[in-house]
This record gives sequence, C-alpha cells and structure tokens, in this order.
Amino acid sequence: MDWSKAKTILIVAFIITNILLVYVIMGENHISNEPTIKDEFIEDVIKLLKDKNITVSTQIPKDIPRLNAMTVEYENVNIQELNRNYFNNNGIIEQDGEDLAKIVKDDESILVINDRFIIYENKREREIYKDLDKDKAIQLSEEFISKGQFQASDMKLTFIKEDKGIFYLEYSKIYGDILVERTFTNFQIDKRGIKKFERLWLNEKDFGEVEIYISTAPKSILTLLGMQEAYGKTLADISLCYYFDPEKHDYLGEPKDAKQGKAVPAWRIQFDDGYKIFIDEY
Repeated sequence: MDWSKAKTILIVAFIITNILLVYVIMGENHISNEPTIKDEFIEDVIKLLKDKNITVSTQIPKDIPRLNAMTVEYENVNIQELNRNYFNNNGIIEQDGEDLAKIVKDDESILVINDRFIIYENKREREIYKDLDKDKAIQLSEEFISKGQFQASDMKLTFIKEDKGIFYLEYSKIYGDILVERTFTNFQIDKRGIKKFERLWLNEKDFGEVEIYISTAPKSILTLLGMQEAYGKTLADISLCYYFDPEKHDYLGEPKDAKQGKAVPAWRIQFDDGYKIFIDEY
C-alpha cells in the first residue's frame, strides 16, 4: 500500500470535514439569528394584524420551515364501487358523458365529477337522531367513511361546528403529522343523519430529494394585511403543510384535467369559522 498517498487522502478528508462543520455551524447561527422569529418581531406582527381587526388566538410557529416536495395524485373514484358500498347495488346509475356520473336511490344520490369529486346528498325528511350532538355527529361521519371503504388512517378531523341544528365537519389529509392541501372530506349532519358528504382526495406518490425552504410563519402572515377576506376574523391555527394548487400547473389551461402534480411547503392559515388561506412565499 502507498502509505504516503493514503496519508494525503486522510488529510484531505479531514480538511473537507472541517469545512463542512464550519458551514453547519454558520447555518445554525443564521437560523438562531433569523429576525422574523424573534419575540419582538412577532409582537409587532400581532399588533399590525389587530389594526386590521385580525385576532391571533394561537401560537405563531418559530420554525425555519422546510419540506421535501411531494408528488401527489387525485384519488380515482369508481361509480360501481360507490353503488355497491352505499346502496348494495340497488342505485340507478346515470352517465352523462365522460366527466359526470350519478347514482340515485329513493331520496339519496351520489354525483361523481371527473372521476374524483364525490357529492352525496340525502333529501329524506324523517328525523332519526333526536339526541344528535357533537360526538354522535363524529360517530356518524366515521361510520359513513367506513361504509364507503375509504382509508381512514390518512384522515384527521380539523374542523367542526354546529349551526342551527346542522353539524359541519371537515377531515383533512395527513402524511405523517403534516397536513396535505387542497383536499377535503366534508360532512353536513343533522337529525336525519348524513345530509351532505363531499370528498376530493389526494394520495402521495413520491418525494423530491431537496428540501424546499419558505418564509417563516411570522413573516408570511403579514400577507393577511392585504387580504380583505381576512379582516374581522380570528386566526385559530397556523401550521406547515404540503400544498397542491392545480391552477399553478400547466394543464393546457384546464386545471380540472390535472391528474397529479407537485405539492410544495406552505403555511396553512385556518380561522375559527373554518375559512382557510394558504401562503407559499419563498
């Protein structure tokens, strides 16, 4: 063995390791000195939002946000399977071209748009659940999801409210502990049971190798100052999410034709009335 050459290789490797350590330390110092996650900056942000009648009732994250890009695809819906799962194959299927299909059984119907967007409606008048409350509404929604044989492990209940006897529930897609948007499973439930169900779901395919950084949460939510739709609202949750917007992809001018695309890191801003805004500034 050429020990002189081996010694040279070891010295070079040692120098490279030291250089990498310097960059790591410098990176850590940069992160710790990031001005937009300092308490003083956050306090100023809260005051500015308050001037626009925007209230913050949650913790503002101080993380340096980064995620690997995620490739997602729309969940494909089979009209025959829906008929079997919900109506025991007793529903009447009506097909209107390639983009629209409908199942009708008595006072219930299921509309499927573009093989991905499901809208179930129940127009029965008879009340079944006289003692309907929040817990019962959640139970009914979970039973309906199970009946349709939808996977429940990637779903999280992120919003529920009651208004004039109707419970509104929204389930969001999760990957690990990160929410994936824009996708949803929504319910309207009253004393008749499931009144309306809507689902447009995304499934993950693969991930990019490079982490993508975006602006910090305190800096990003300053964007709300120019959004009149946020005025007068209460900010209830700020969380990092994967965000897929088909309108930002090139699908020959037809976002509805998108089958898959790239979901990038973004801040998910949810208000106490359920309204959401996504900010993906870099």
